[in-house]
Amino acid sequence: MITQYVHVFRKILFVVFFLYTALNLSAQEDTIDIYDLSLTELMNIDVFSASKLSEPIIEVPVPVTVITQDMIESSGARDLRDLLTTFVPGITFVQDHNEVVVAMRGVYASSQQKILIMLNGHRLNSRAYSSVNPDYGIALNNIKQIEVLRGPASSLYGNVALTAVINIITKSGSEVNGGEVEIGQGNFGQQKISLLFGKEIENNSDFLFWGNLHKVEGEEIEIKAEDDYSAHPKNGVAIIGGSKDMPSFDAGFVFRSNNLSLLADIQNGRYVEPFSAGGITGEVYNYNDYRSFLGVGPGLQSLSGHFNSKYEKTFLTDWTFSGDLYFDHNLLSSILIVDTFVNRMGALSWKEYSYGSTLQIAKNYKTAKATGNVIAGFQVDYMNLYDSFFASGIGGELSVVTDSTQNLILAKGEEIIYSGFFQLKHKFSEKLIFNLGTRYDNKKRHEGENVSAFSPRMAIIYIPSKLFDVKLSYSQSFVDAPYWYRYNNLASYKGSSGLLPEHLSSIQFTPTFHFFEGKINYGINVYYNILTDIIFRNLAATGNEPRYINAGKLEATGIENEFSYLSEKLKIRTNFTYQHAIEAKDYGVREEQIFNIPNFTANINCDYTPFYQKFKNLSFNITARYLSEQLSPIDSTFKGGVRYADKNNTLDAVFLVNAGVNITKFHGLTLNFSVSNLFDKKYFQGGTVRFPYPQEGRWYMINLAYKFRL
Repeated sequence: MITQYVHVFRKILFVVFFLYTALNLSAQEDTIDIYDLSLTELMNIDVFSASKLSEPIIEVPVPVTVITQDMIESSGARDLRDLLTTFVPGITFVQDHNEVVVAMRGVYASSQQKILIMLNGHRLNSRAYSSVNPDYGIALNNIKQIEVLRGPASSLYGNVALTAVINIITKSGSEVNGGEVEIGQGNFGQQKISLLFGKEIENNSDFLFWGNLHKVEGEEIEIKAEDDYSAHPKNGVAIIGGSKDMPSFDAGFVFRSNNLSLLADIQNGRYVEPFSAGGITGEVYNYNDYRSFLGVGPGLQSLSGHFNSKYEKTFLTDWTFSGDLYFDHNLLSSILIVDTFVNRMGALSWKEYSYGSTLQIAKNYKTAKATGNVIAGFQVDYMNLYDSFFASGIGGELSVVTDSTQNLILAKGEEIIYSGFFQLKHKFSEKLIFNLGTRYDNKKRHEGENVSAFSPRMAIIYIPSKLFDVKLSYSQSFVDAPYWYRYNNLASYKGSSGLLPEHLSSIQFTPTFHFFEGKINYGINVYYNILTDIIFRNLAATGNEPRYINAGKLEATGIENEFSYLSEKLKIRTNFTYQHAIEAKDYGVREEQIFNIPNFTANINCDYTPFYQKFKNLSFNITARYLSEQLSPIDSTFKGGVRYADKNNTLDAVFLVNAGVNITKFHGLTLNFSVSNLFDKKYFQGGTVRFPYPQEGRWYMINLAYKFRL
């Protein structure tokens, strides 16, 4: 399967290069970047994800953060994680053994299972694991904007949309009408190549190709024996931020016409585990002492393919019908370091495919006193896990397969979800809007009883003037217990077929202020969350007792702030968040602090074009991030060869600075030089690991792109 995906990826790259050569294109020395947005456009960005219809951001029922293409390009972000932690209030990075994970409002797990991530409305999260990592496996060069719905969103999207929804909107071929070839090189073995080609064709149709390949050797941080969390301590190195062996890549195609749109995409995410991730986790190991398997060395790889076709038709003036068919395939592979003393390792993998359809009908209406629209729809989603295996061995080799056809590490099985949804948007006037949405999901599980969830949302939006608007909303969401937790046979991860979905209820109050024709904007969001039935890992379980049970609860509140000053010469975007735990059960909380989550975070991003009147091509970017002190207990483990734990371990506050220089559209060339962690600050971050892991130091990268237009 990997060979097939790589073969397709190579074909896509060849087609893009062929089109570029055959058309014999030349650069245009136009000083205006084709992806720039005017101030008016920035004020009136349309958002689709919040209501499944296009509407001005001022009318959306829940708080939404929009990350535009110019923000992506100027920020120097390397992956989706960088963008989210920079621009979205409430999102912070948390460390896992072998996956890239972010927390939303203090809610996280060992995989990215609480946030729904979509590409043009198509789900990227796998079904069996409910996971997708915001890493190098998701391209950034093809993005028009990213819409982040903050808070529960199951009323629209059902399962997994627990704490947030991230919808990545690609550019259209007509917006690009040309293409881009980009190469990048940096320290720690960073290598990148990106391709983009789009064109408008006859009958209001267009297409877009993209390809992105990213390989990183990773930063090697020396670990002394006395700091090795192991029963058999030794000197060694931890690989931080690695994505090697088979590199991360994303290649895809979008076609749009009057009524039809097609999406095809292949993604591969790769993350090297810094320390051992199996057995006694957190031990130093030598990466080269272990063989690779299916192109994977120690760490995790997720290879996925996505296809979506959508047909939309307006009839009788006010009615719109849309229907889509989709197919996904996921292959997860992981090499786990189990025991560094004898170089014991394990290889875990499974394959799944899913398909389904969504049918939706919408109607706009108008009365003497009001206008609005109604949406109703139905979705069927089917998943089949059709293969899995687990192998192990010592000496860095695999020698024993513990699976049998009757007793796989993850049981074969099928699951299907039937869903119905409804939404009403009623505008009493231009000043007052009522938004109501609800969805019912019923899931037929592989084993055990069916589970169901009812997910309502209600919102009132008041817009007294162009200077001020306010929203009040209540919503509920859920994420079902992942198939992996319910049916795996790995002793340390053993779950139960009776695990229940997790549920989140949230109240949000969101006033926003706009001044000087949109040059200055300030929004504040106050939320109150109750998360119940959290899946909790019971470390005291033994024998056949399940390691995962529904036992957790988190009650929390917080304040999220977003501020922007937008002028032609200077753009400043800031966000700052305060989070406060009220009550918790079987979830990492002490007093008001959530473990591994700073109570206070702040980000400021500045784009400065000093010679705007005479030379618009040169700009500078500075991003500063502050993370307050964190509680990060060290779990029961070893250190220096003896048992060790520290329940009061605290991480100091940290201040980080990133910087970049951009020379854009100069004779068709764009040059970007960016530095992350400019002052090489040494710091640590905890999460689902037994102790806080060291983080990346000073990373730099230079990117050279050639843009052309037809």
